[in-house]
Amino acid sequence: MEIIVSDGGSSDNTIEICKREKVILVTSGKGRGDQLNKGATAANGEILLFLHADTFLPDNAFELLDEFFMNDKNKICRFLLGFDIDHWFLDLCVSFSRYSFPFTQFGDSSIVVRKSFFEKLGGYPPISSFEDVEFFKRAAKSGNISILHSSVDSSSRRFIQNGPIRQKLIDFMLFAGYLLKLNPELMTRFYNKKIKKNKLSSLIVFLRSPRIGKVKTRLAETTTEEFALHFYRECANKIMSEIKRIPRMNKYVFYSDKYEKEEVKKWLGNRFLYSHQDGDDLGTRMKNAFQKVFSHGAGKVVIVGTDIPDLTHSIVENAIYLLNENDVVIGPSKDGGYYLLGMKKMHNTLFDDIEFSTSSVLPETIRKIEKIGLKFSLLPQLQDIDTEAELIHWLGNGNGSPIKKKIDLVYNLINGKIRQRCVHCGE
Repeated sequence: MEIIVSDGGSSDNTIEICKREKVILVTSGKGRGDQLNKGATAANGEILLFLHADTFLPDNAFELLDEFFMNDKNKICRFLLGFDIDHWFLDLCVSFSRYSFPFTQFGDSSIVVRKSFFEKLGGYPPISSFEDVEFFKRAAKSGNISILHSSVDSSSRRFIQNGPIRQKLIDFMLFAGYLLKLNPELMTRFYNKKIKKNKLSSLIVFLRSPRIGKVKTRLAETTTEEFALHFYRECANKIMSEIKRIPRMNKYVFYSDKYEKEEVKKWLGNRFLYSHQDGDDLGTRMKNAFQKVFSHGAGKVVIVGTDIPDLTHSIVENAIYLLNENDVVIGPSKDGGYYLLGMKKMHNTLFDDIEFSTSSVLPETIRKIEKIGLKFSLLPQLQDIDTEAELIHWLGNGNGSPIKKKIDLVYNLINGKIRQRCVHCGE
């Protein structure tokens, strides 16, 4: 298999990456039609797979393609569309990709075609926009375009930067311009101008679906699984309520496992962007989450968990404010870790070679920050609660907030400190 990168004059380090990875590099003028044709000309293989730079293939892509092209009659196919983030409106858009309409046939789904058929069609038209729609139109005249039943993951950054509904309206306007045969160069300029210049702040929440026996397991060891579940749900609901009060911010929920997706979305509703945590340990999962959110164009990114009952919207807003003058903001917890981490630029080293869930997390993170010369600020220290001893300490200190009163009541009930009496018989 050949990997060919067709560069249209990028201003980042694309070319350096290509040289380091030893892939085939071709250059072209601006305009994706010309880029794709230059890549196809350089290809020696019999099958051409056109993949956008911000799209990931499904894990079983090549198994499906091997099976599809074993039949000599099959000439061209595409995958289902998918996004790297779940959102109710994006999910609606994705559902239409199962059908073959002019407004669902785009290169985002990755076009795969026999080279002989591609050359017979004359390749892509050398235009700067809708080259994929034109190519599909030509291909459809010569036979069926098959849809493989597995989804790519395409970046949702434009939807997040412009707002999902607003971005789709822009797409419809551009498609109408294409149908009316407006100048493709004008449409391309219009499309690029509609990207917001300002970068919104983004908040990441790490959580689990509230299942008995799966949350707060250390707390459950000395209380009960029912109480641990109650505590977790109360904390999570309180924190999510606080987060909803923060305006002008993209809010991401990263759930722990893929199977939790529908449960979490049903629990929290449609006001959030959803993704699963990717990685074998907490540090890798946080690093990958930060990288994904920064790739969507965020200017500042803050991450929190759901085991800090005293976390408020004002603390998060203060963290965002402090990032104006600092590279990193940390919310220290009393166990030696942190309940909040904020950055305005990705720093991978803050997650590497740190043993998370230990008392050395905070000092190790600060040491790394100082080593690379970053400016940082600390937020007030808060109590995170993983054990019954930490729970007792929290209940016995500070003011009696509503959530503290609720949890204290249930905790005393399970310990028999409050006598329950039937309202009907008095027993």
